Amino acid sequence: MGIKKQNKPIYTPPDWSVENDSYFSYFEISKNHQEFIQSKVFKENKNAELLATKLSEQTHSHAVQFFKEVGTAFKTDCEKGCTYCCYQPATAFPFEAIEIARKLKDSLSKKELELLKEKMKARVEDFKGSSVQKQINNKTACPLLVDDKCSVYENRPLTCRMAHSFSVKKCRLSFEKDRTKVQIPVSMELISAISGMIEGVFENLPQKKLDGNLYELSSAVLVALSNPDAAMKWANGDLSVFKDCIKDDT
Repeated sequence: MGIKKQNKPIYTPPDWSVENDSYFSYFEISKNHQEFIQSKVFKENKNAELLATKLSEQTHSHAVQFFKEVGTAFKTDCEKGCTYCCYQPATAFPFEAIEIARKLKDSLSKKELELLKEKMKARVEDFKGSSVQKQINNKTACPLLVDDKCSVYENRPLTCRMAHSFSVKKCRLSFEKDRTKVQIPVSMELISAISGMIEGVFENLPQKKLDGNLYELSSAVLVALSNPDAAMKWANGDLSVFKDCIKDDT
């Protein structure tokens, strides 16, 4: 069974037109709409077990809508098979990790799932005693990268949706040398919009007494795969579910 495509947004998308091409305006519009989405999801979805799914679907639909409305104007160098950004640490919110885990359970056989979990455990072991920031030059492929394709592309985290470049040459150089010393040319509009969505999660979820931290992707998805009650516990405000995951320190 393949991974299903994103649901269409059920809430009216914002007007992305901004005055004077202000990067800050994209951030504010995106942040405000993300907070609106979350308030609607919390109000309209009483099934705690499905809260992470609904929140993930609508958050990512928000991002997809931005790309459709504004992002098509960005002529990046990104194309299928270009995976330099998949060879560095990735991070995700708990609700994103829970939904990715749910999709993986639906799409993979038991054997495939066990093999993936072993890869994730190895990835987490690589980070032992370290941090996301210190591992920025870790050139190990993301366990979710399969045949040079993201196996959860439609459900990839917001931080992964932020990854793009106007120069594949710079990406290659960054991969071969030092990521901290090679500046990748990017769209500040895109960075601002996705950052606004992330900030909306950071500010709003703790007010709901929910874990709104970013964690290293493999460590978070592994917890969600291994704990059948992860979705319910997270939705009920159990902050211990992801407490042993590698917290984003970037």
